[in-house]
Amino acid sequence: MEAAIIGAVVGSSVMGASASYNEGKQAEATAKYNKTLYDRDAVLAEQQAATVQEKVKFDLSNFRQQIATIQSSVTQGYAMRGVQISEGTPIKVLEKNFKDAKDDEYIIQYNADVESANLRNQADQSRYQGVADVQMAKYTKLGKKYEAFGTLLGGAAKAMSV
Repeated sequence: MEAAIIGAVVGSSVMGASASYNEGKQAEATAKYNKTLYDRDAVLAEQQAATVQEKVKFDLSNFRQQIATIQSSVTQGYAMRGVQISEGTPIKVLEKNFKDAKDDEYIIQYNADVESANLRNQADQSRYQGVADVQMAKYTKLGKKYEAFGTLLGGAAKAMSV
């Protein structure tokens, strides 16, 4: 009877230790998988940041064409009315339009730069999160190993006291 009790205690300890050890291994495997997802998210964010910069080039080109069309229309309107555009109010209007357009261009570029920077920061944070999760899983795995050893030692102590 005593041998059966000892066998049950030892068997229970081994099973508990194995479960703890496997739990630690699974935590690490899950974290590594999640890291691949974080890395993928980072790559996507970097691609989006590049796309924002490519799009702003296109947007600025279109904007400049629109401004050139407006400036041409204003100049043509003055010319059709026989107004001299080289001085006075007409030149001030054209200069003001040009200055406002340049200010708008800077704002468009600034907004794109801010959006790109935010996306690159998001990519960095994703990568950091993946690395941090893997490190935390390694600590969990180590803790579970110690828990398994403790379970085995506790089982051995119980078996010895029977």
